Amino acid sequence: MYEEIKIEKVEGSCQMCEDYAEKHTTTPTKVAIMSCEGACARGEVSRRAANLIAHRISPDNTVRICLGGAFTKEGGQRELVRTTHKAIAIEGCFINCASRMMKGVIPELNALVLDACEIHDEDIPFGIDEMTDDDFNRLAKIVAEEIVDKHIRK
Repeated sequence: MYEEIKIEKVEGSCQMCEDYAEKHTTTPTKVAIMSCEGACARGEVSRRAANLIAHRISPDNTVRICLGGAFTKEGGQRELVRTTHKAIAIEGCFINCASRMMKGVIPELNALVLDACEIHDEDIPFGIDEMTDDDFNRLAKIVAEEIVDKHIRK
């Protein structure tokens, strides 16, 4: 069962986004890191973990995907996901928005889907305003380190 959506096409592209994608188009490919970008605390942990992986812990092996850019427009971000040897979707909850969205535009995508909450195993509130930055960073670090150890640095 599917929902169908129509996304208005846009002329042009974000040159910074395309430059980033070009810089990270490598042989062999880097692991594409996608993330839930939700506005709740679970999505925030997922987003921060993805950023830690791609920009701090394992930048030589991974590339952070702009979910909005990859989902809404054919371009460099989507191509990074399409051509990678491995895509990892760090989800904030069971709805799996990042992986479902990308599967909608790349039907053959076989991403490794990981739920950040199952990794850090702490009960957290919905509201971003209900947690401190220190707590977000602590949980994101737990998630990021486990993903790198188990799925990137094998």
